[in-house]
Amino acid sequence: MAASAHAHGFGQRFDLPLPLWLWLTGAGATLVLTFVALALFARQRDFGASFLRSVDLLRFSLLRRVAHPLAVVLRTVSCAVFALTLATGFLGNQDAYANLIVTMVWVLWWVGMAFFCALVGDLWDIVNPLPVLYRAVARVIGGRESLGLPWPAWLGAWPAVVLFFAFAWAELVWQDKDVPRALASGLLAYAVSSWCGMLLFGVEAWRSRADAFAMVFRVLGRFAPLELRSATPTEPARLRLRPYAAGLLTDGPVPSSVAAFVLLMLATVTFDGFHETPLMDRIGTAAQTSRPVAEALFTLSSATGMDETQWLNTAVLLLFPLAFVLIFRCVGAWMLRLAGSSAHADLNAMVWSLVPIAVAYHLAHYASLLLTTGQFIVPLASDPFGWGWNLFGTRGRAVDLGIVSPAVYWYTAVTLIVVGHVLAVVVAHVEASRRFASHRAALLSQLPMLVLMVAYTSLSLWIMAQPIVG
Repeated sequence: MAASAHAHGFGQRFDLPLPLWLWLTGAGATLVLTFVALALFARQRDFGASFLRSVDLLRFSLLRRVAHPLAVVLRTVSCAVFALTLATGFLGNQDAYANLIVTMVWVLWWVGMAFFCALVGDLWDIVNPLPVLYRAVARVIGGRESLGLPWPAWLGAWPAVVLFFAFAWAELVWQDKDVPRALASGLLAYAVSSWCGMLLFGVEAWRSRADAFAMVFRVLGRFAPLELRSATPTEPARLRLRPYAAGLLTDGPVPSSVAAFVLLMLATVTFDGFHETPLMDRIGTAAQTSRPVAEALFTLSSATGMDETQWLNTAVLLLFPLAFVLIFRCVGAWMLRLAGSSAHADLNAMVWSLVPIAVAYHLAHYASLLLTTGQFIVPLASDPFGWGWNLFGTRGRAVDLGIVSPAVYWYTAVTLIVVGHVLAVVVAHVEASRRFASHRAALLSQLPMLVLMVAYTSLSLWIMAQPIVG
């Protein structure tokens, strides 16, 4: 009996106006020309000063007056939506298309919130319901907000790395991700573990080092033009306007765990596109026809209840971040070798130059999902539990899954990926100019990064083209 097939489909045929190799060549040439322009015209060491200019919007009295009440309203709505989402998952119709939780979690929250954080600002830092609910309960109880245990320095942000990999596995491999009750159970388990962590180490310590979603939205928010930060016991609220990607430039050291987290973000979204390509199908066929591999997959499947395809996807998903880390380390060693010095060079800091690529690929890969599947929220708003309600008169609203044409999809994807990689080249150049002692050393150090970005541009466009040419 055949299992359900997952693929990106289009309503009509679309052929690329030029051969794919020409698109790849043009994108690579754009990056090379960007690098050449920077090498010729960006010789000043203070080239990055324009990126760091920002405007404090809270100095305007009107914004200062409305900021706090607006934040309170948004947090209240966020907590209500969180409670409603959990309730629909546990109590509602278990049909994925008739239950609010599936569309809310995978489309509106994961995709929509990521888009907003990358293009506008880190709204999740303000509306995250978990710390809001935790602090509300702590105030009602009247005890200490946390036990105040010190966060182990050796632990770094590795808990967030592990939790985000688990989330990526659930999104890309877990077969019950569209089962409302199973999804609600996972969401509740994450919330309870977060509250336990906040109790032990404090809200801010947990959010900054172990909350995978606070970290991923914070990373995306560093790319955004608005720096949004809620007030903490030690820092006031922030609302600053800055150029895109300005928040990626940093003077402080970047821990290896944070660098691994950024690479994991990039690797998982790349795997999301790759595992829908014909090449992944051929890998699956080769695994099933190889007797040792097939026997190992069968043994794992028999012992765990996960089928062979899930185990194969899990193995490939694990290989992607490992490969990204290895490649990044090799490129870093090559950079130091060409620059001729390791002094004052924190190679982990160069990982921030990859964030524009992660943003671009996330936008290109998920835009069609947000525009098509996101339409289900209209009928679900009237009937969130799938019980036949029609609260707002939208229950029978039709969903147009062909709203995104393949031509729009392709040209948007190409534009986003090329622009993202160009910004990555610029950020890498500015960061290298600040980290290396001379202009020549900075330029030489960027040659390996340029090679890496050209290669990754080609890979990204090849993956995006597979639904059309594959």
